[in-house]
Amino acid sequence: MKISKKKNSRGKNMPEINAWAIPMTTPQERKSVFMDLATSSEFGMRNRGLVFYYGKDLIAYKREKSSDENRNEFLRVLSKFMTDCLEDDCPSSWDLCGSSFWEKLIYYFYPQNISISPAMKEAANFLIQLKKFVQWLDKRVGTHYYPAIEKSTSEASLHLQSCEKLLNVLFFKHFPQAYSPDWNPEQDIENLTLNGAHFVNTQEGVFEVTSKIEDTCVLTDLGSHKSYYVKDLPTVNVELGMILSGVIGRRKGDKHWHWYISVAVNPPQAKNYIPTFLTC
Repeated sequence: MKISKKKNSRGKNMPEINAWAIPMTTPQERKSVFMDLATSSEFGMRNRGLVFYYGKDLIAYKREKSSDENRNEFLRVLSKFMTDCLEDDCPSSWDLCGSSFWEKLIYYFYPQNISISPAMKEAANFLIQLKKFVQWLDKRVGTHYYPAIEKSTSEASLHLQSCEKLLNVLFFKHFPQAYSPDWNPEQDIENLTLNGAHFVNTQEGVFEVTSKIEDTCVLTDLGSHKSYYVKDLPTVNVELGMILSGVIGRRKGDKHWHWYISVAVNPPQAKNYIPTFLTC
């Protein structure tokens, strides 16, 4: 369900609700719908996906290897991309999912939704699963995306792995005991909050890495185009052109800023797709 606004006869804005119904005229249809709901819930697809072309395909793909965790994680990301990110701008068929569709998924959306893992193999697994899905999709619906996707995933591999590594380093900087058996997340969050209390100024945003000077990264806010000299970033893992979403802070008397909260790390290719406000 999506709520938008339109003007009524008096010229005032009113909520406009778009709703989708699934016809269930027979017991068999009702059973089929509930089975689809059960399957789609295993990879978190919103119910609206059932009434669009992609829903049945994602469910069918899931059922072929229902216990495959890598496939399930891939479908979680893809279904969220289709139902949440694209919303009403989603292409009306697989045939209309051009290069920008796949590029936005690979370079913008996936890095925003990557899982933290000490093995740091999530990006590699995602690209493998993407190729498998597109190969399956070509056979199922008659599209011809695989050659382009094979090339795109090869080009994206090192970029996504670099982003994954930096995100993991930042995560463990914020939560150093995350994989310890006695980890206390509340304590780590409290420590992070106490650290933030020392800042007299904070700035949230989406920043492009435009330069590196020894232990300092120059970040340019994509919204305001203002540059910030930021410390506390692992410069060895930071690459020029990376897009960092998060919060920076500055202490009283300091000329430089500190990296405070991490939200996401995107490769340079995401710049054409990423919004200029803090993403989550």
